[in-house]
Amino acid sequence: MTNAVRRADAREQRKRSRISDTLQNFGIDILIFVAFIMDMNVRFTGIAIHEWLGIAFGVSLIVHLLLHWRWISAITQRFFRRVPLNDRINYLLNILLFVDFVVLVVTGLWISEVAMATLGLPVQRGFAWRILHTLSADISIWLIGLHLAFNWKWVANAAKRYLWQPIFARRQRTPVETAELEGAA
Repeated sequence: MTNAVRRADAREQRKRSRISDTLQNFGIDILIFVAFIMDMNVRFTGIAIHEWLGIAFGVSLIVHLLLHWRWISAITQRFFRRVPLNDRINYLLNILLFVDFVVLVVTGLWISEVAMATLGLPVQRGFAWRILHTLSADISIWLIGLHLAFNWKWVANAAKRYLWQPIFARRQRTPVETAELEGAA
C-alpha cells in the first residue's frame, strides 16, 4: 500500500469517526437547555447542586460560543454592511443573551453559599446581588424563549434528523427474520 493510499484511508477513517457539527451543536444545546431548566428550580436541586450546575452551565456556554465562533465572527464583520434582517436580529438577540448570562453567572458566583466556599474563594453578601441574579434569571427565560423561537427551524430539523428518525425509522429485517415470519403465516 502506498503512502498516498494510507493517507487517504486515514482521512476517510477520521471523517467517518468524526461526529457531525450539527449533531455536536444539537447535543450541547440540549445539555445546556436541560441544565438551565433544572437549575432554574433551586427547590428541586438544592442550593449546592444549583451552584455547581450553574458553574457547569457557564462553562458549557463558553463551549457553545467557541463552537459557533465562525458565525459570530462572520456576522460581526458584516453587521454594519448588508446583512439579512434575520441574521441581524438573531445577532442582537444573542448579544442580549450573552450579556444576561454573564450577569447571571457572575452574580451567581458572587452570592454563592457553597461552591465558592468549597473552592476557598471569597463571596459577596448583599441583597442587591441576589436581586440582580434573580432578575437576570427571569430575563433569561424570555430571551431563551425568543432564541428558541427564532432558531426553531434548525431545532426542529436537528430533532427530526437525530432523534425522531433514528427512533421511528423502520428497521430492516434480516433474511432469517423474514423467513421466520413467512414460515409462521
